[in-house]
Amino acid sequence: MMIFVLYFLASLVPCTYAIVYSLQDDYSANKFADMFSFDTEDDPTHGYVNYIDMNTAQSNGLFDTSNGKVTMRVDSTNVASGRGRDSIRVTSKTAYNHGLIVIDIAHMPGSICGTWPAFWTTGPDWPNNGEIDIIEGVNTQSGNKMTMHTGQGCSLLGKDCNADGGKQGCGTDPENSQSYGDGFNQNKGGIYALEWTSDALNIWFFPRGSEPKGILGDAPDPANWGQPTANFQGDSGCTIDDHFRDQNIVFDTTFCGDWAGKTWADDGCSSKGATCQDYVMNNPQDFAEAYWEVNALKVYSSDGSSGNSSHPSGQPSAPFPTEPSIQPTESAFPTTFGAGSQFPEPPSPTSFGGAPPSPSEDPGFPSQENTPVVTQYVDGGPVTQTSPAPMVTETAAPVVMTLPPGEKSPHQGWEHGQPPQDYGSGSWGPPPGSGSGRRKRNARRHLMRHQKAFGGYQHL
Repeated sequence: MMIFVLYFLASLVPCTYAIVYSLQDDYSANKFADMFSFDTEDDPTHGYVNYIDMNTAQSNGLFDTSNGKVTMRVDSTNVASGRGRDSIRVTSKTAYNHGLIVIDIAHMPGSICGTWPAFWTTGPDWPNNGEIDIIEGVNTQSGNKMTMHTGQGCSLLGKDCNADGGKQGCGTDPENSQSYGDGFNQNKGGIYALEWTSDALNIWFFPRGSEPKGILGDAPDPANWGQPTANFQGDSGCTIDDHFRDQNIVFDTTFCGDWAGKTWADDGCSSKGATCQDYVMNNPQDFAEAYWEVNALKVYSSDGSSGNSSHPSGQPSAPFPTEPSIQPTESAFPTTFGAGSQFPEPPSPTSFGGAPPSPSEDPGFPSQENTPVVTQYVDGGPVTQTSPAPMVTETAAPVVMTLPPGEKSPHQGWEHGQPPQDYGSGSWGPPPGSGSGRRKRNARRHLMRHQKAFGGYQHL
């Protein structure tokens, strides 16, 4: 009875869904090379860069995973030639839909003229499946730019994310000098996190020393992180799941190209060289600080659990890396009740360790199939619920359910082989004259418990 009351009271309290995350992929240093592909194609942003394979990168000292950290450098020794300066671009072998990406970075490429570093995600068929720029900047930039790129029909932060065919995108700059380049490195780095749901794309930045407890633990909780640094809230202007899917994680450092090259003079770099390419080609020593040093990179998925939270993400998401969809988990209680009903259905005894017997365990158990259950909890009319749980069905002869062997009924007039009867008006209870109204009510409660334990009495 106490359990029933607690569930009834809980049903009166409004709640919102909080996503519960668990670790999906850990891109630790000893597994990093196996979980990423080294891209060697020409730079799609037309940069002056020569992306090299893993073996070449390791031989030239540009890729290292010692001491539990991942380091990715550009060549800072040789005059560049051919396609450009040697560098690394890696793409995760796994594509994701929804979830939480958390990265702890000790060092990123500095605010150096000619550089264009980025940590981002992208989907196939760019820009139609989206691009999420978590960290990105060029030249002497001092603050991080977080940007979304999509196909047509998506506006976020009041901006068209397909601007210039998706190249410009829609973004925000928090103007935090610790969030990018030299200022980031002087503060010994920090932690970035992306949460992706059907409702929003949220990005947090925590400078070193300000990160929430447990952010890289087994079950990080963005609901406790405060407001995101950037909140790309999906609404009538953009349905997130229509524009972002199958995202791979990417690190790269390119040079010049469509952005850093075009803003060369505007960013105060013209004093370094007549053109971006000339400078990058002939000044290798200036790129010694153009490297990534990653302490940790983890991807978390939702297990579908829910709890109370005011977190704006709103609802539980589908597990990583399935097709993107977010649906609330099914309620433990029915959402509609019959005439005269006042309470939601009590929890199944199996939730508290009282598993019902199966036909294989009890030869006398009646035949079962997925049929409606007619249950009476309060006076005034039956409550009908359709459930996939085993149900008692009609047989050639009336089915008589008894109490489990060895159990004594606490109510007078209820003995083994003598189940309670329906004595009109849908009222279940002991035979007439067997006791007071209070005893009848107790009998009904007793019946309810055994009805749940045995899969439901059929109304005979």
